[in-house]
Amino acid sequence: MSPDDIAKLEEFLRPTRIAVVATVDRRGMPHLTPNWYVFSDGRLHISTTKERMKYINLARDNRMAVCVYSGTTATEYASITGLAEISDDDSIWPITRNIVERHLPADRVEGLMATLRNENRVILSLTPEKVIFRVMSEATR
Repeated sequence: MSPDDIAKLEEFLRPTRIAVVATVDRRGMPHLTPNWYVFSDGRLHISTTKERMKYINLARDNRMAVCVYSGTTATEYASITGLAEISDDDSIWPITRNIVERHLPADRVEGLMATLRNENRVILSLTPEKVIFRVMSEATR
């Protein structure tokens, strides 16, 4: 992807939205889940546990697709595909905190972080290989 495409994606993903993550299950069927995320350093990061099906699927087959859309009408969206990387060391905690801070009021962050630190957490990082945008112009909104 070009630097302009990454900048466009970063701008679209800046507002707090939900990412619908698709992985491939052991039967070859898609598995979809809604997730909180943060986009940084040109990568989409999602926190999950090793017990979740998306982690199990990605540990076996790291192909991942994500769709992030705006509002209830979904007139604007980004569909992102690529290969996911899994991190399970202490580097996950700053990213996890960034994700939580995007989605919760400041007074609830520490409570959730304390809970998450007691779980078998990982970070899934998707480097976009292909992105399809549908972003309406100001004239058509």
